[in-house]
Amino acid sequence: MFQPEAWGRGYAAEACAAALDWFANALPGEPVALCTRTANDRAMRLAAKLGFTEVERFQEYGAEQWFGIWSSDTPSG
Repeated sequence: MFQPEAWGRGYAAEACAAALDWFANALPGEPVALCTRTANDRAMRLAAKLGFTEVERFQEYGAEQWFGIWSSDTPSG
């Protein structure tokens, strides 16, 4: 989590990209799952930027949720 003052500065993208890079080297071919509300525009943009692929959308906790997968075996695009 970041303080609101840090939002929009690319810190989450940089940190997540580094974590995914580490993960790809530590556990090659293993997927990473991500779930977020579709209303969370920033999380949705970050998921796309990082190369997550949508698996499904579903209703939970009173809102539409997005479930995606990232794998080092799948080229991001």
